Amino acid sequence: MEFFKALYMKYYQRVYGTCFLILKNTALAEEATQDAFLKAYTKIHTLKEPEKFGAWVAAIATKQAINIYNRNKKVFTIDEKEFMEQYLRLNNERLYENDPCSQYLLKEKTEEIRKAILCLTPLLKQMVILKYYWTLTDPEIAQTLKLPLGTVKSSLFRARKLLVKKLTSFNQEFMANNLVKGEPNAEERV
Repeated sequence: MEFFKALYMKYYQRVYGTCFLILKNTALAEEATQDAFLKAYTKIHTLKEPEKFGAWVAAIATKQAINIYNRNKKVFTIDEKEFMEQYLRLNNERLYENDPCSQYLLKEKTEEIRKAILCLTPLLKQMVILKYYWTLTDPEIAQTLKLPLGTVKSSLFRARKLLVKKLTSFNQEFMANNLVKGEPNAEERV
């Protein structure tokens, strides 16, 4: 029990953040997160590679969030400003620089990228989150979602193209250099 509590504490914020990105609703994201950890707790004996617990619980959480999203399609109403404030609060640790100008630019860039990700379909959003938020490789995403590797690669390619179209020129350069031509730090993860 203590071991699982430690895993819960380690992964809670990231799992909740993933659910929140999909659902755009704090109460529903909390529900999906709790459901995911409950399911992980009851099925932990089926986990073959314990070092991949984070990816495994993220996959469970995204599936839970997508199921909730599909059940409540007509219910979702959230103020865009509230969503961005919540997202930035969850990811405040990224705003680590002391320079106010750097903090502002990072916040603006992050906000614009998040808005673009919100426009994706739930499946594409899920793949982008697993790829760039959880930093899983394409084969790990395919294994986690139980999809063919080719489907994952083509879906990520399509998602990156859609994101580039939605971003302003300020972030298009970042996206073009880091996402469309290849994943960031690809050589480090191979």
